[in-house]
Amino acid sequence: MSAALTPQESALLPKIERWIAAHRDSLIDELATWIAIPSVSRADLAQPGAPFGSECARVLDTALTLAEQAGFRTERHAGYAGSVIYGEHREDIGLISHLDVVPAGEHWTYPPFALTRRGDFLIGRGVADNKGPAILDLYLLKLIRALDIPLHHNLRIVYGLAEETDMADLAWFAQHGPVPRISLVTDGKFPVNYAQKGQITFRLHIAEAGVLANLTAGNAANSIPATAQITLADAPRELSVDRLRGLGAGRITLLPAERGITLQAQDIAGHAAFPDGTLSAAVVLLDALRELDLLPERERTLAAQLQQIFTSPYGEHIGLAQEDAPSGRLTLNAGLWQSTTPGSLTLLADIRYPVTREGNTIIAALRDQLATVATDISLVDNWRDVPPFYLPEEDSTRQVLQQSWHDVTGRADPAYSMGGVTHSKVLPRAITFGPGYLRTEANSPDFLPTGHGLPHGADEVIHLPSLLAALPVYVIALIRLDAVLHTQNQENPSHVR
Repeated sequence: MSAALTPQESALLPKIERWIAAHRDSLIDELATWIAIPSVSRADLAQPGAPFGSECARVLDTALTLAEQAGFRTERHAGYAGSVIYGEHREDIGLISHLDVVPAGEHWTYPPFALTRRGDFLIGRGVADNKGPAILDLYLLKLIRALDIPLHHNLRIVYGLAEETDMADLAWFAQHGPVPRISLVTDGKFPVNYAQKGQITFRLHIAEAGVLANLTAGNAANSIPATAQITLADAPRELSVDRLRGLGAGRITLLPAERGITLQAQDIAGHAAFPDGTLSAAVVLLDALRELDLLPERERTLAAQLQQIFTSPYGEHIGLAQEDAPSGRLTLNAGLWQSTTPGSLTLLADIRYPVTREGNTIIAALRDQLATVATDISLVDNWRDVPPFYLPEEDSTRQVLQQSWHDVTGRADPAYSMGGVTHSKVLPRAITFGPGYLRTEANSPDFLPTGHGLPHGADEVIHLPSLLAALPVYVIALIRLDAVLHTQNQENPSHVR
């Protein structure tokens, strides 16, 4: 316990721990009902009142109904988001999370849409990103109510439904409101996230891809493909992958196909913004196709060009490598490979660029490089740029949150930047703050295959004690933030909306 905690704050901590122990099992049971819903955001399946498809509408209704049964007020925002409110004040402090998830993908050891518990670990799509943190927000409201902690602001949970796609959920909410005065985005790690890289989502298109039109890989721009496959009608019957010595060594499987042979690559998936320790299965497959000499000359050239672009997750071989002190290196990933028209190949790709750079400059550099090294690969015009987020060190909210983390945990972890993108990008005055944790040997599972357990990967996992340890941090941070905002209102009543 830090000496910087007030006596009143220190007295709260054992009460919080007892409350957590009494409600841990109910949190798990209720989270299981959310995990069971495959709430992949699908704007292409929009219905009246459900702009992101029926499964997202179902998970939002499930969450809001649960909150109503617990005695909280709720609001539904035209299907784009939903709110849970505690308090009867004029202004809100927001708790922002999301209930949509990325597609399950392949190679799970455990069922993706059924919550599995092994000891202190929970497994299922969304347990870490972001249904686990989302239900923690609801339990945070229950905890503050149970301990009768006085606040001068309402607490408003806002559950979004399109964070994993284009954030149209809270872009709509930011326009229509009610937007909280200050919000904590509970979709990152501790302590304060002060910078998020810019994000460019774009498509590359090869109109005449030849046999490469049969290549498929991945499921989303912001996920590194775990598997990739291609069926070749003219592959030699005596084909063997045993002679592979490049990236494909030990990673390629031959499967019989109705016409020819299917080559399948498998590697380590993960989030596009955090590529360390991952390897795209699509890049592995391209390397194997070239090493086995299975492609006609033109397609072999195309494969080499695609490898040149995407082998480095930092854009090093395509002239995009750059970094800055606040946010680090640019990252580059092609997360979805598919044929959209006969004979073609289209890649849905993702760039995260440093906070001191501009998206237009990155796109211009990419166009120039394609014109030089890959003239048959075209950049589709409808690319999307989400500018960076940056919170200066002198920001008072950043300081309150950072100090609260230090005082509760006794740790001196610095504020951090990341390539991941959260709703901080689209909602005003929204700061990403937990509840993710630094992974150690003690809080990492030893029963999952190598490369499993990551957000956006197979067997997504969360360490329950580490998740629950966020609750005392949030309680102290909210008490302090509420007091600072209240003082500002007293000193300058024009702050009150």
